[in-house]
Order: sequence, then structure tokens, then C-alpha cells
Amino acid sequence: MFAYEIKKVLPVDNNLSLKECEKILVPEDICLGILDENREITSFVLKEDLNRVLKFNINNYPINLISTLADVIDINIENISELQVKKHVKPGLNKGVFVGKNRKEISHLIINKDIYTEKKEVFLVEEYAKNIPDEIKKALDLCSKAADKINLPIFIIGGVVRDIIIGKKSVDIDITVEESAIEFSRFLRKQYPDIFKIKELHEDFKTAKVVFTINNKNIELDIASTRKEIYSHPASLPQVSQIGCDIKDDILRRDFTINSMALSLNQVSFCKLIDPLDGYNDLKEGKIRILHPISSVDDPTRIIRALKFSIRFNYEFEKATKYLINTCLNSGLFDNLGGERIKSEIKQTFNLNKSESLNRFVEEKIYYLVNKNIQIPQNLRDLSLKCRKVISKYQKFIDTPDLIWLIYLGTLLINSSKDEISQTAAKLYLSGLETEILVGSKNIQNNIAQIKQAQTRFQIYEQFEGYFSESILITLIIVEDEEVEKKIDLYLNELQYIKINTTGKSLIEKGLTPGPVFGEILRELLQAKINQEINTPEEEQEYIKKFLPRKRR
Repeated sequence: MFAYEIKKVLPVDNNLSLKECEKILVPEDICLGILDENREITSFVLKEDLNRVLKFNINNYPINLISTLADVIDINIENISELQVKKHVKPGLNKGVFVGKNRKEISHLIINKDIYTEKKEVFLVEEYAKNIPDEIKKALDLCSKAADKINLPIFIIGGVVRDIIIGKKSVDIDITVEESAIEFSRFLRKQYPDIFKIKELHEDFKTAKVVFTINNKNIELDIASTRKEIYSHPASLPQVSQIGCDIKDDILRRDFTINSMALSLNQVSFCKLIDPLDGYNDLKEGKIRILHPISSVDDPTRIIRALKFSIRFNYEFEKATKYLINTCLNSGLFDNLGGERIKSEIKQTFNLNKSESLNRFVEEKIYYLVNKNIQIPQNLRDLSLKCRKVISKYQKFIDTPDLIWLIYLGTLLINSSKDEISQTAAKLYLSGLETEILVGSKNIQNNIAQIKQAQTRFQIYEQFEGYFSESILITLIIVEDEEVEKKIDLYLNELQYIKINTTGKSLIEKGLTPGPVFGEILRELLQAKINQEINTPEEEQEYIKKFLPRKRR
């Protein structure tokens, strides 16, 4: 039976606080209709969502922070039929439609009470066989047989299901079971003592990391318990409220519909797609859709993850998702938010090394999570393109691919002072190395005039000596001077590698007494070699003879 409710709509200003709305939204049969700047009702808030978010102690933030967009239909609410409701109201979380002649004359909201989408059964046997490596399939088959022995529902879930559907090979496998994953892991150890071992157990979330040895290969799998979660405040780590729940309830705690699907591993329903929120359809249409209006308030890292998935798969934000992300960022709720989790998601997004990542990071205002007062470069689009080109051309000078993201971040911060960069570094919990790379790039930028004046090879060398390659590459991206670009290229490809053979020990052997003069001699020798006055070890020794007597006096 299709379940729905009809609620009266009470219009309120979008800047009314959550606390003020609590006083208004008392009757169960009404919802709030949120007015935009044109005095039109564009979205709604349900009482249960308001009550939930008020527990976060964010009472003074605007009500539109948790509102959901809805379309308008003009029908007679008194004589509406179930058939009409099915036609206009989509299934799923917070799916509703306004009733009225237009957005200024809305009377009611029809809200779907069926959380899950009813659809024909889909089995992905061929896709599973094609996109899961053979050794992993064997390990999963062993898990399946063990689960069937104890009548335990077992699934693969999340990103692996998404990848199977889009035809991407997947080796990162998440298994979930409808009981304690720890107990199931111990059962697996009893079943397969010769080829199975438990690597890690985590009692708090009842998860396990296990290893199968298949054909002399170690196959690592993550096994989780299905669970329900709650958040104590925005950006907090979730707390487990129930272990061993139904798989559909576990799906409700996830980030986006495309990551909220599961495949059964039990033989009776092998490879049956569990997709209560219609993620399969969103995947086919290229849509990033959050699950509910409080999703980004619960976990703001989902905002950056939405961008990451959008860029990785070339998908677009679904309309209501885009609206909620924008509303959250504009609310100021996350102005003082920082930490490792935000940094980690930004890092993963920029490490994709796609020029649109920086553009979208700004266009979608996601940079607000770093600092909403960043002075955005006017030529950001050009800089974004240059970022990717420079990184691709000079990849060998980047110590590790894990540092690519800093080059994008440094490019975004080119108009920031060193103090502002240090504040950003502290907010994102950057390491000493990461902070030094960003500050170093600023120091080089401040020396552009001296770089332009540098004439000899050694003078060019001195301008970049001691800086990390990543700092130099940030400068290369933002500079708009061909001569400076050539000097940077010369330093990176040649000058930084020039070394002298003479050491302090060599000078002692020539009768010199150790002291500050050693540094002067070695520096002068390096200068001569960089300037190509000497080239071979023999010429180096001859050069020493020319100035050593002068240094002894």
C-alpha cells in the first residue's frame, strides 16, 4: 500500500531561526514552507527534522539550513486520489510536492511516507563476475557459504556495488552482515583455519579486517556489522545506536544514493541488488544525491565528498542536493570547522589532479570550509588549467603524488598573506612539511622582482635554493612572466642537481684549518661550477689552486 500524508503549509521567512520555528511548528498536521527572497515558497521543513537538528545546539541558525526543495502541482486537494499522488510524489526520503496555483499560493504539502522505492528485482550476476577479480570472488564465495550455514544475511555494500554497475574493476571490498561482524569473523576462522586470519577487530563499531590466502595471495576484506548511527553535534564522529539492524536501515546512514546500494552474497538471492533509495537510477543519470536534508549538517565532509564524486565520475549535483549544500555553506555553521577529516577529503579531491576541481571548489563555495574570506584569484579558471599542465609536466619533481593537493591549495591561496596561510594550515591540521611548502611558495612570490633581476646561473640558483619543489611549482603556476618561467625550468631541470666533488675533508687534506672559511671556499666553488666556469673534477682541483692561497692569507 502506498503511504503518504497531507500537511498544511505555514509560510515562514528563510532567515527565521531554528529555535523560533520550534515555537511555531507545534501541530503535527503542518509543515513549514520556506519563503525565498521573492516571497515564494520553494522548500519545506518537517517537524521531525527540526526536532532532530535542535539536539545539535545550533538553535540560532536559519531554518533553510534543513529545508527540502519541492515542485508545485495545481490539483484539488479535497478529491485527490492515490493514483494522482503516485504520479506526482516520488518515493524516497523527504520526497514531497506542494499543492497550489503557484509558489505564492501554496496550501498543502503531500509527503511520501514510503522511504524505500519499490522496483523490480535486479540481479547483477554478470556484472559481478566481470568486475570482481577471481581471487576476491573465491574469498567472497567462502564468506557466502559460511554465512549460509548460519542463515546470516551477508552483502557487499557501498562503493564496490557502484563500481560493479559502472563497469569498473574493484578490489576495495566492503562486506556487511546483519549481526556482529566480529562474531562472524571468528566463525570464519573456525571454518577456514588454514587460509583465514583476523587482522584487526574494532569493538566500538563491531568491524573487522580479515585476510584470506587464495592461490598464495593475501586477500584483505573489511567486514562490518549493519548498524544505525546518530550524531551528537555537527561534524562529530557518529555514535552507534544499534548493531545488527536490517540492511535497509544500514543504508540510510550513508552519504549519497550512488553509494547506498548492496548486493546479496547469500546463494538463495545471489547478486540481488538492494537499492531502496534508487541509487541505480541516479548512477545511470549521473546524479549526486544526498539522502536527507540533515545529511550535510551531520557530516560536512559529505559536501567535499559530493564534489569529489562529481569530478571523478563527471556527475552533477541533483537540484535539491546543490541547494542544501549551498544553504549549509552560506549559513556560517561551518565557519570554525577544521580538522583532519576536512583536510582528508580536500586532499582526495585535489589529488584527482583535474583542473575543474579547483574551479568547482570555488564555484560551489566549498572553499568556505577552509576560509570563506579567501581572496579568490580573478583568473582562477586559467590558473586551474595551468595547475594540471604544470603538475603533468613536472610530475617527477613532486616528492609523492600525495602532495599534489597542496599545489592546488597553494594556488587558491596566492592572494593570502603568510599569516593567513598559517591560520589555514592550523585549521586544516597541516603538517610542518605541508605548512612549509605553502609558506615557501609565498616567500618565492614575494621575491619575483629579484628573480627577474637574476642574470647569472648562480643568481638564479640562489633564488630557489632551499625551497621544496612543490613551493616552486606553485610559483610557476601563478607567474605570468616567460623569463621567470624559463628560470624556474632551468633550476628544476638542471641547476638544483649540480654538486661539487670537493668536501671539507678535501680541504683539510690540502692543509687548511677547519673554520668558517671552508663554507666560503665551497660556496665559491659551487658558484663557479653552476656558472660553468669549471665542469670536470680536474678543473675543480685546478680552480682550488687559484684561490686557496688567497684564502690562507
